[in-house]
Amino acid sequence: MSNSELQLNQLRATLSKMEIALSTVEECIVWTNRYGQIKWCNASFERLLNQPRLLIIGALLLEKLPLLVNKQLLNPCDHPVTIALETKTCGKQDYELHIANKFLILEIAWSFVEIGNNLTTDDDSASAVLVLRNVTHQRQSERRQQEINELLERQVAQRTQELIEANARLRSEAAHLQQLLAELQKAQAQLIQAEKMSSLGQLVAGIAHEINNPVGFIHGNLFHLEHDAYNLLKILQLYQKYYPNPVSEIASEAKKMDLEFLQYDLPKLIGSMKIGTDRIHHIVVSLRNFSRMDEAEFKTVNIHEGIESTLLILQHRLKATPERLEIEVIRDFDDLPLVECYPGQLNQVFMNLLVNAIDAIEECNAKQNHCGRIIIRTSAIDSQWVKIAIADNGLGMPEEVRQKIFDPFFTTKPTGKGTGMGMSISYQIIVKKHGGKLDCFSKIGEGTELVIQIPVKQ
Repeated sequence: MSNSELQLNQLRATLSKMEIALSTVEECIVWTNRYGQIKWCNASFERLLNQPRLLIIGALLLEKLPLLVNKQLLNPCDHPVTIALETKTCGKQDYELHIANKFLILEIAWSFVEIGNNLTTDDDSASAVLVLRNVTHQRQSERRQQEINELLERQVAQRTQELIEANARLRSEAAHLQQLLAELQKAQAQLIQAEKMSSLGQLVAGIAHEINNPVGFIHGNLFHLEHDAYNLLKILQLYQKYYPNPVSEIASEAKKMDLEFLQYDLPKLIGSMKIGTDRIHHIVVSLRNFSRMDEAEFKTVNIHEGIESTLLILQHRLKATPERLEIEVIRDFDDLPLVECYPGQLNQVFMNLLVNAIDAIEECNAKQNHCGRIIIRTSAIDSQWVKIAIADNGLGMPEEVRQKIFDPFFTTKPTGKGTGMGMSISYQIIVKKHGGKLDCFSKIGEGTELVIQIPVKQ
């Protein structure tokens, strides 16, 4: 026996052993020639097709193994055996197979194999080998797991969206509550300020009433005192005319009391007392005008009277003291019509604006020797509106402060010296209660001007 025959016999024996071994594996193995005809397959492939090898060998693999993708029959040019033979490449992909009323999912790996001509016939030199593995249960499990994962992802996404929406609602509610709290604090501060002003008005009205009674009594009796003193002096002058030489005791007492000066000074003294009681009466009227306790509704009033009454209340802060210079008040009043307003509340605005102007001037005085000046201008814009401007020559304020001046609780004053509600309440009174306007103009080093505009009729 020649060496070639011996090698062939050895190869056939080896192939027989390999075939026995390959027939035991679970995967289906099929080998085709260059034309796609099945040259060999293992027992697993026979069991897959449920056909004996005799019916399989020599048949076209395309016909024996009609594959599907997405339940659509695969085009022959896309079949793995065609891909292997024509492209001479390797690959792996899942395909579907409907056989014996079963729907299977096969993982098919294909390879192009080229064998030397001395070991094969001409048509076997180029061939394809396909390995098929049934992954139906695995893919179904994976699909179920994927569906579960997708369901979980959707549930997580839905829950996340719900949490985002709930969080947004909570933030919105928190912002709303914060706004309500701010409004409540603002309303509380306004009520406290209004109560303070009401208490101040009651106090001022009470003081004015208590002063008015005794002053009225004194002022009324001064008329009679003046008349009686005039009569007494007239009798005394008659005595001096007709009895020029009184007894020594009367002469001594007259000299001691300086009767001549007494006769000269008594009328002037009574006149000064009348001027003083007139002044007190004027102050009482101004105090009552400021308090306006009996005018809670709209009243037609003289704006200038309210300004003067407020200036009278603040007179102690305008006068010079050993610690500070006098603050000059310049009045530039135009002829104004009577204005329909809440007089007490409008006086409160005048009080807040003038106090701020005085504070600004005193702050400036603390830094330099400064002659404070407040200018109050009133004018009729037209027949429907009037304007009141209060300007000071203090330090002025930066723009960022000016923009916040009407915000509730905003203050630049030290802790304990300002609530931050005076300007806010003033703005509410002018804008909300009277339908007017309140503007602030200020420049650093040039002072501040507050301008009120209110309608004549409400």
